[in-house]
Amino acid sequence: MGKKILFVLPWLKVGGLERVQVNIANALSSRGHDVTILALNPENDLFGELDKRVKYVYKPYKPHKIMKRLPYIRHKFYDDGMWETRASANALYKYYVGNEKYDVEIGFFRGLSIKIISGSTNKNSVKLAWVHNDFTKCSGIDNNFKNRNETIFAYGKFDKIVCVSNQAKDGFIKTIGYNDKTLTIYNLLPIERIKALSQEPCNLEFNKFTVLSVGRLTRQKGYERLISAVKSLAEEGYSLDLCLIGDGEERDDLLKHIEDEKISNVKLLGKKLNPYPYMKNADLYVCSSLYEGYNLTVAEALILGTPVLSTDCTGPKEILDNGKYGLVVDNSEFGLYNGIKKILDNREILIKLKKRAEE
Repeated sequence: MGKKILFVLPWLKVGGLERVQVNIANALSSRGHDVTILALNPENDLFGELDKRVKYVYKPYKPHKIMKRLPYIRHKFYDDGMWETRASANALYKYYVGNEKYDVEIGFFRGLSIKIISGSTNKNSVKLAWVHNDFTKCSGIDNNFKNRNETIFAYGKFDKIVCVSNQAKDGFIKTIGYNDKTLTIYNLLPIERIKALSQEPCNLEFNKFTVLSVGRLTRQKGYERLISAVKSLAEEGYSLDLCLIGDGEERDDLLKHIEDEKISNVKLLGKKLNPYPYMKNADLYVCSSLYEGYNLTVAEALILGTPVLSTDCTGPKEILDNGKYGLVVDNSEFGLYNGIKKILDNREILIKLKKRAEE
């Protein structure tokens, strides 16, 4: 008999975390489970990719007023403001989940999602927390909690804490604790679907050696230093393009950087629901992140047989088996510059990386 399963997460906009949510929800639904996704923000670009049997619920933040006139201050990234921070976990659970009963309740992201499920009054449910980042490096761990002790207490309410890589697990244990209930489960990937989607046309001509990266345009992804590395290579006479797929709060700053530095070989392609044709046709996929938890796109590039270069950060290093299946470089602008230059100078490395990717 199928289980009744609840996931709570910020939203279903385009992103690695959200694609993982869709993949897991669809897989569980296809196996006869009754799956509900509770989103805390209205952005839902990936809604159309959900199995029709998956229930999607958007629950808006509870409206509150200060002095009956001014709304509470809202935080624009993932989490809400004052009420959610001040309210007890039980009050949040009552507001967001209510009286509906589930067999499994999952906080699928840090911050508010975790606080909501930690306040569950359902004594019969299994409670799972998902960890998508290296907690020793990422921010926002304590969002909507009053302090770190309250965060630690909330995670203690869960039966199991699922980390997306061993390095993410180590970071969680070091930061929060709970070694006895923390485990690693790698992200689920629909391999045949990714391969099929990669066959669709894309409106980009690959005239030069093309470096591609896909991700939210945030500081975490290290795109400014990747752009600078590519600029330096172009100035030295190398013929290459850098294409970035994604959107985010750093977009305007990156565009200004490109304009100020008069960089002509970098293209910001914006958000793409299907990035896979671009991945498949690129010469090199690059993860330039400062830190990660898993990095779904590195695994997706490998599925499509695209050579991968990544900075030495949590997740990708593990996926690439410390450099066996892709080039792992120093986590710096020079590391990115030197790694790409090494490949441009010796295309045999690229052929070898492609074979390793396919392997």
